[in-house]
Amino acid sequence: MISLIVPVYLAEPWIDECMASIRAQTYKDIELIVIDDPQGSGAAAARNRGLDKANGEYVAFCDADDYLEPDAIERMVDAIDGVDMVAGSFRKFGGFEMTVSGEGTFTKKDVARYAIENLKNPRTNQLLSGCWAKLYRRSLVREFPNLVTSEDMAFNYSCLMRCERIRFIRETVYWNRKHWQSLSTTYDGTRGLFGFLEGLKYARRFLEAHYVTSVDDEIEDALNSSKIYHALLAAERIGPDALEKVFPW
Repeated sequence: MISLIVPVYLAEPWIDECMASIRAQTYKDIELIVIDDPQGSGAAAARNRGLDKANGEYVAFCDADDYLEPDAIERMVDAIDGVDMVAGSFRKFGGFEMTVSGEGTFTKKDVARYAIENLKNPRTNQLLSGCWAKLYRRSLVREFPNLVTSEDMAFNYSCLMRCERIRFIRETVYWNRKHWQSLSTTYDGTRGLFGFLEGLKYARRFLEAHYVTSVDDEIEDALNSSKIYHALLAAERIGPDALEKVFPW
């Protein structure tokens, strides 16, 4: 059985499309767990409440403003044999359009090489960015860290530390809507801005354990590139007078 966890927050314009995509799944052994988050406690807390209720051998996540391809769960279940985690390709749409894809079966050292290229240039190698479009063995999953941003990244790297083999599949299984009202992108003071730095600590631990390099400071340089990129992205989300909003006079 697959436990599919859907946190819901400010999703009224899109929740029907999301639920319709779940009802249309060709794989039927799904335990649907919908977590209403009326207080806006954040994606991490909502998903953790879902994990507490999960009974499936595997766990998947879907955000309420996104939707799944009809065969998404079936494709990921078919790919899970012999590995601990499956990452499906996905399509970003709405604010901008982009397909993120990959293919292959990898060890942790392979994934570390993939991950460091993402940190060097965050516009590439994005399959590990979200917890959605993935299937996890429940026995290897722990709770999401208490972050208001980058909790997906931290969760994935924490899970990868316990995985032996990971599979990427080229088929698009998920549609990720880009807008500024979701649980994971809404700006929440300095916690939302600097929470990304906390998320990067999980990436650092994974890379220090599994990335093999002969280049001095390569991991540190990659982390610094990611910090710069996401600081600029956060400033864009905050809007005009970003500096004064983060550090009031």
